[in-house]
Amino acid sequence: MRLIERLLPHGTNYDFIRYRLFAFGITAFLIVGSLVSIAVKGFNFGIDFAGGILIEAQATSGPANLHAMRTSLGELNLGEVSLQEFGTTGRDVMIRIQRQDGAEKAQMDALAKVKDTLGPGFSYRRVEIVGPKVGGELVRDGVWAVVLSLLAIAVYVWFRFEWQFGVGALISTFHDVITTFGLFSITGLEFNLTTVAAILTIAGYSVN
Repeated sequence: MRLIERLLPHGTNYDFIRYRLFAFGITAFLIVGSLVSIAVKGFNFGIDFAGGILIEAQATSGPANLHAMRTSLGELNLGEVSLQEFGTTGRDVMIRIQRQDGAEKAQMDALAKVKDTLGPGFSYRRVEIVGPKVGGELVRDGVWAVVLSLLAIAVYVWFRFEWQFGVGALISTFHDVITTFGLFSITGLEFNLTTVAAILTIAGYSVN
């Protein structure tokens, strides 16, 4: 308690309201900028939404060499290829490849090229080919999840707080969600199902 008193002497008064117009301006700028970026640039959808090939590979002898794998797979000209190590052994690798132009045969040909390039040193625990129809359904479901969660929060705030505080809570939640969407749009970070889960978490915490 004494430490707090030394940091904030008795009678200290910080006039935050004095800077409200500046804060309003920054908030409006972030929201408008985010909406413009979303409308003009859109999102860098991951395989979950855009479709593509998902492979869980495991090195059969020793840890996987991600650098060598990126180099060899990059030479296949399959478009965007991302590798992510998971697990604790250093042998498990998640490989994501963007959807290839063409029908199912084009996806299978790309998968065969990947397996041939990696060689016999890997086993494959899971292979998924996500089509554009499935990706579109996931986009729709993700949008509905965010919208319904915001509506539920609005109903809760309506009954829980006085209207002045309720409006402030809803505006702050809207601000946090929209600017997070804007961040992904502006930076081009991959937007996937994990992102949707994170945004739902942000919406929940914003009320607090």
